[in-house]
Amino acid sequence: AQQDNSTVKIPSRTADIGITDKDWYDVGGGESGWIAPHPENSDIIFAGSYGGLLTRFDYRTKQMREVNVYPDNPMGAGAEASKYRFQWNYPILFSPHKTNGKYALYTAANVLFRSYDEGQSWEAISPDLTRNDKSKQAATGGPISKDNTSVEYYDTIFTVAESPVTPGVIWTGS
Repeated sequence: AQQDNSTVKIPSRTADIGITDKDWYDVGGGESGWIAPHPENSDIIFAGSYGGLLTRFDYRTKQMREVNVYPDNPMGAGAEASKYRFQWNYPILFSPHKTNGKYALYTAANVLFRSYDEGQSWEAISPDLTRNDKSKQAATGGPISKDNTSVEYYDTIFTVAESPVTPGVIWTGS
């Protein structure tokens, strides 16, 4: 992710004299998000942005589609108005393990979500894993104008990791 720009995929090396902007390409998402390449096909990239925007980009076909967990645009409201509280740079990652031949895709807001079909459907697999402190969920900014881009949220899951040894053992940090 690039501040005030986009999310790009960049190779770690080239056959040319160096890596230039000709080697970069947009992979969806936005300026703030994580990216997660598919474990078996690095041409498929999942990328996030604030507000819970999540995209799936296929470099081979150049097609991008939204695979958001929840169809909501929280802009202009405090966290108390949202069903799910997504952080500015919420986590997106694949499990290192296959389950029934598929890799789980995880993402998190105030709860942990899992998809086995590349974001076509999502399942909340945890309760609220934050302190859920209502005093931290009001509209921010002011007193003249509010600063509500949905990125100032507290009570969010900030990071997720699955054990590389034991499938299903997942740690979150909020």
